[in-house]
Amino acid sequence: MTRRVWLAVLMIYLAAAVGDGGYRVVEASRIGFRIGPAVVAVAVCAGLFWPIDLVARPLLGPPIKT
Repeated sequence: MTRRVWLAVLMIYLAAAVGDGGYRVVEASRIGFRIGPAVVAVAVCAGLFWPIDLVARPLLGPPIKT
């Protein structure tokens, strides 16, 4: 692949990571968590590793309701 294609792929990945991280922060605030460094750190990690999350969620099954 050419350099421009790799750059485009990286930019799409970055946009998806930012979107996923932002979604997780908003989701945490709706649940009632205080938005602090821990929530932001988890959101950043989740944003970076979102492709793994897409594969893991169906494999782990539905969330457990408590």
